[in-house]
Amino acid sequence: MSLRKPAVLLVTSKWWPASARMALALLQHGCRVDVLSPPGHPVLRVPGLGRCWRYRPFDSLGSLRAALAQGRDHDLIVPCDDGVVAQLVTLCAQVPALRGLIEKSIGPMASHEFLLGRHPLLSLAGSLGIRVPETRAVRGPLDVQAWFDEGHEQAVLKRDLSCGGSGVRVLHSQSEGPAAWQALTRQSHWGPLLRQSLIERDPLTWWSRRQPGASTMSLQRYVPGQPANTLMLCWRGELLALVSVSVVETRGATGHATVVRRMHNEDMAEAARRLCQRLRLSGFHGLDFILEAGTGLPWLIEFNPRSTQLGHMAWPGQPSLAATLAAQLRGVPVPAPRHPLPEGLVSLFPQRPLGQVLGHHDVPPDQPALVRALSEPAWPQRQWTYRCYSALRPARPGERVLHESQDL
Repeated sequence: MSLRKPAVLLVTSKWWPASARMALALLQHGCRVDVLSPPGHPVLRVPGLGRCWRYRPFDSLGSLRAALAQGRDHDLIVPCDDGVVAQLVTLCAQVPALRGLIEKSIGPMASHEFLLGRHPLLSLAGSLGIRVPETRAVRGPLDVQAWFDEGHEQAVLKRDLSCGGSGVRVLHSQSEGPAAWQALTRQSHWGPLLRQSLIERDPLTWWSRRQPGASTMSLQRYVPGQPANTLMLCWRGELLALVSVSVVETRGATGHATVVRRMHNEDMAEAARRLCQRLRLSGFHGLDFILEAGTGLPWLIEFNPRSTQLGHMAWPGQPSLAATLAAQLRGVPVPAPRHPLPEGLVSLFPQRPLGQVLGHHDVPPDQPALVRALSEPAWPQRQWTYRCYSALRPARPGERVLHESQDL
């Protein structure tokens, strides 16, 4: 066993709290954590961080390459959103000196096309015997019309290299297809790009628009039921650990989860094992399922090649995936769970205020400064440009959607 602390580079471009919780968990389990993030990101409020780099909005790929070059002693990279994974894939092909570290962090080059493309990944999953709804690549509104002409009643239109539900539209009829297609393709036009760059301060905006996957669409058969998620930790094709939850409540019909419950499902676990082994994955990877109404059978609908908000959570008898990763890097046994969450409903912090859910609110009580940073609006939303824009645009719906008949 080496006495040197394993060094992890955590990279995030989105204003999500999961990256801060992951950084804190890795630090608590004996890792050194360096960070590449936008300025003002809440992850920078985590105490004990190592080196911190800032994403440059007009040279985001150069920012990542510079962080990797300056931190040659990194043992692993932990990407926290899909755009970062796309940049790692690009650097893996362009910079041979970084290939070993990137492959160790996400998987070999031969698997990278499956990490970024929804249709190729789900096609591969189907060939492995995993239950997948019919999914096909589409190139225009006429392909969407043809889908309904074949007798399909509902569909889900998805754009690659999107996350958090922003690139997903549920089509309840053929008449909704043209508007949904236009809404998703409009996101690559100059107006939305300027909003993302200048108002939302997304540092990957200008880099992402040049990527082929930014305009790739797929259409998927709609499966009615309850969402469920699995986050797996892989190591060169071996599944080290996983955690699965059923989603009780989401932010909007296709948004992120706000309330979850831990679950065990062998079909979901087997899907994780098969994909991990076939693609020889490393690092954190998430699987999104729908538990079909009436049967409870899990259908794999999406793959996320990154850490999610489940990575830091521990339950009785199940250490967190962050603890398992730290033990793997340090060459020590996985420790017993620290501060395990109680069984039952878990309200994800900071999406739901404390006291509004019958269950546990996932708050780090020993980190008051971090709690304050995660509770306040994201840094871009505190700028005058965002306030002016918000005053002029119509309010976006922010309703929560229940996925169980349960009073919260």
